[in-house]
Amino acid sequence: MRWRISKTFRFEAGHRVWKQNLACGRGAGLTLGKESPLNKCVNLHGHSYVLEVTLGSNVLSEQDMVMDFYHLKNALSGLIEEMDHSFIIDVQDPMFGELRDVAEKYGAVKIFPVPFCPTAEALAKFFYDHLVEKLSEVGLLDDVKVLKVTLWETATSKAEYWGE
Repeated sequence: MRWRISKTFRFEAGHRVWKQNLACGRGAGLTLGKESPLNKCVNLHGHSYVLEVTLGSNVLSEQDMVMDFYHLKNALSGLIEEMDHSFIIDVQDPMFGELRDVAEKYGAVKIFPVPFCPTAEALAKFFYDHLVEKLSEVGLLDDVKVLKVTLWETATSKAEYWGE
């Protein structure tokens, strides 16, 4: 792509990686000989997320832009507002039903159900797919492509997703 633009969004949310098991799986061999690791992310916890989306185009609009940042903001702001100060939870998580019941009973828990374990990687793809859908709805996918979505969970940990 000849031109690229990026916009950053911030939101606060909780989640848990209910599938985490550091004793096995990809990378487990890197900790051989060390004390058995704790599966910290199985616990309920939260992050100050930073989301960066990058769009690209080989042609500029009649206004000499890939897209106005205002429109890019509007494509994601509703979803970001829904997720802000929520607890993102997989509908397959064994805690989902009880947490949903607590949220309904007390109204003190704002849940955001998703059909996947809410890792940084899966959430990055979730935002990517959402943005592709929004661009498709208004017929922009011929000229504008979602190049990359980066989701920072902490100041030192991020996940990136590129489309095909």
